[in-house]
Amino acid sequence: MKRKWIFVTGGSRGIGAQIVREMSADYDVVFTFKSSADESALLVAQIKNEPGRHAQAVHCDVADSNQVCDVTQELVNRFGPPYAVINNAGIAEDTLFSSVSEAQLTRMFGSNVFSAFSVSQGFLAAMMGEGNGCLITISSVSGLKGNVGQTVYSATKAALIGMTRSLALEVSRFNLRVNSIAPGYIETDMTSQLKEALPGLRKRIPLRRLGTTGEVSSLVRYLLSDGAAYITGQTLVVDGGMSC
Repeated sequence: MKRKWIFVTGGSRGIGAQIVREMSADYDVVFTFKSSADESALLVAQIKNEPGRHAQAVHCDVADSNQVCDVTQELVNRFGPPYAVINNAGIAEDTLFSSVSEAQLTRMFGSNVFSAFSVSQGFLAAMMGEGNGCLITISSVSGLKGNVGQTVYSATKAALIGMTRSLALEVSRFNLRVNSIAPGYIETDMTSQLKEALPGLRKRIPLRRLGTTGEVSSLVRYLLSDGAAYITGQTLVVDGGMSC
């Protein structure tokens, strides 16, 4: 790879796919997928059809630390340290607290939290040696405010915010910046399944609409730029004012 390269988890759909598309204008992008092989192949083909853009998809269950270790080591050996790591992969399962099972706790913390730890650890040593780079984690406004049925989901997203703050302090001396983004309701396949609830959701949002994936990816792009060189340890909210 001739340009700087970045790593994005969960890049085949939704916010992740838009991050991959937008970042490919400035960086070579490697992104993971777990089960969306067809969507990943199509996304790679679309990006490669645009002059000067490059993306590569790798199969990896980021909740499996052994798979993460293998993938991160192979990529560092091939391409050197990434300029940026964007931890985007995650799942959402709404369940009332009284019905939460240990299996659900394990599954959601594995996908949303442990994956971000494993991926970041997998690249961090090489990035510290480079002395320049960024880590961005996609959290959620649910990590900042409560939501009925989201005790587990909110806990996982709050954990990512705590990780962001502490890790930013640990790696600042290596000129590495660590930030998180907390989206609100964004137009994705997931929110499109909430058709009956959408009118009520819009009323809860001061801007009276859902956000777009591009409004999240443009913030990622800014955080990777020189213009954001003095921003670290922060959680930037993209929710149309819902958490005000």
